[in-house]
Parts: sequence; structure tokens; C-alpha cells
Amino acid sequence: MHFPALHSQTWYPVRNWRAGDAGADREMAAVLTVAGSLTRFIERHYGMALELKVHDQFVDSLHSDEAELLGCHGGAPALRRQVSLMHRGSVMFDAESVLPLDELPADLMQQLEEGEKPLGNLLMDRGLSLARSDLAVAQVDGDAVHAGRWARRSVLRSPAGTRALVVEIFHPEIWKRIERMGRRY
Repeated sequence: MHFPALHSQTWYPVRNWRAGDAGADREMAAVLTVAGSLTRFIERHYGMALELKVHDQFVDSLHSDEAELLGCHGGAPALRRQVSLMHRGSVMFDAESVLPLDELPADLMQQLEEGEKPLGNLLMDRGLSLARSDLAVAQVDGDAVHAGRWARRSVLRSPAGTRALVVEIFHPEIWKRIERMGRRY
């Protein structure tokens, strides 16, 4: 739904990415490269309470590039979750999470199905430390809906073995609100 052309994007690992050279300011770079929970970072640093809107959640097969990042076999079953994070009725960013079913605890699956919290918050609320690897950014090209928007992709891992590939695409409104909120904080 949200991410039809992202498999063909050029992703830049954050360790090699230069925000200024890419036209991203300091605030954009901070958001795009945060290693912990993005939702909690935005809520704490900018005072923006984000609401979750679940668009779709279904069992699917892993694409080969997703499987490679997750250390799985292509075609393996996975839970695919497509959401938007909103602030005061406006979409700030869309996210798609892909979680291999072989290591997805039943109680976490149930919480995801309830659709009340973002994935990172659910993992952290379970007392799990969150490790984010393979963090990369892209400025979307070629897709009419998302063209020019910033996106990031990473793999979340918990010590309990839960893994998820997460892709987030940022709407222009988030940068406007961060600029306004940043003046207050």
C-alpha cells in the first residue's frame, strides 16, 4: 500500500551519509538517524504526541531483499504491518514493518493486531532493549506519491530474537511541525 517502489531506491547507510551534502538540515538528520524508538524520540524532543493509524496487517511472503536484511529465506512467511503516525489529524510519516513469523511471540502478535501502539514502543514496553541495525536513508525518486520525500530503513532486533524490517516515509508536514515545535522546546 504505502511502499510500492522502495525496493528500487538507492539507500545510503547512515555511517556514510552526509546530511548537509544531501540537503537535509540538522533537525531532519536527527530524525532520520535516530537509533532508538523514532516515535518516542519525536514525542520527547518535539512534544508531538503521535497517534497510530493501522491501515493493513496481513501474513505475506518475504521479498528477497527483505529476507537478506532479516537473515531469512526469501518467501518465508512474515507479518506485514502498514501504519501511519499522525499528529493532530495530519500524517507525519508512514511505516511498514515486516516481521518473520518463525520468531514472533504470540502475545506480541496479539498486541500488534490490537493496533494501539507502534512496533518500537511495543518492544520497549515489553522490557526489551532495542537494537537498530542496517539504518539507511533515501530521498524517494520515481514514485509519484512519495517522490522527493525522505525515507529510512532499518532492522530492529530484540534480545529475545524478534526481528523486524521497518521502512518509514516522512510527509512534508512533519518537517514544518518539527520546526514550529523546535522553537518551543
